Amino acid sequence: MKSIVLIDDEQSFIDDMVVTLKNYPDFQVISSANSGREGKLAIQHHRPDLIIMDVMMPDDDGLDVIRYLRKEGRQYNPFIYVITALETPSIKQILKELEVDFVSFKPLLGEKEIARALERIVQVEPKPLSQHTPYNKIYIIDAIDDIMDEMNVPSHLIGNEYIKTALLLMLDDPVLKRNVYKKVADVFKSNSNNVAANINNTIKACMDSKMYRDEFGQGKIESLLFLNHLVAVIKKRLRGSGKD
Repeated sequence: MKSIVLIDDEQSFIDDMVVTLKNYPDFQVISSANSGREGKLAIQHHRPDLIIMDVMMPDDDGLDVIRYLRKEGRQYNPFIYVITALETPSIKQILKELEVDFVSFKPLLGEKEIARALERIVQVEPKPLSQHTPYNKIYIIDAIDDIMDEMNVPSHLIGNEYIKTALLLMLDDPVLKRNVYKKVADVFKSNSNNVAANINNTIKACMDSKMYRDEFGQGKIESLLFLNHLVAVIKKRLRGSGKD
């Protein structure tokens, strides 16, 4: 029987999962947690075979938990099944880079999604220790997230996701320049004008943050200059950490 730890800040979702998983005799829920920090403690104590978890949670989010597991991966390598409502290109990219085993997006279409993941897990006995080596892009995404947090950019703004995606593209291709709006628009199935407008609105939303004032002063900076400057800040941070 394979053991499971559930990590989600919605207790109702955990309760529903416990009921659903009772239909699968090869699995047993041995613990649950309502935050990333509690989840890490449950993992350390129980060392489950499978972790079913959300991404957006208080006190360390799901990405923090996954990064913790990847650091442990050469000694302990459980299956990770992420079930989240946060279906954005940047989140999909991060989960791919972190080599999450299974991903579903809320609301679930039905129990069949869970069944497919569980059936595949049963077939692997045991899962081998990870040979995972963190990719440079993981550190880049961490640096972007840190900067967006320091600028107090509201996470609900679509411009937040546009900026993150633009920065990833510009770091991959230093000569992208103004074509970045079109590239971002292609990712989100939007148009260049909409991307530029939303990035400009997002810049306005973070002008009161200390980091913005330190970097750009009191005035509003043009969006492409804003992006180029953040690319330079990210590169400087990565060089300082030895992770570029």
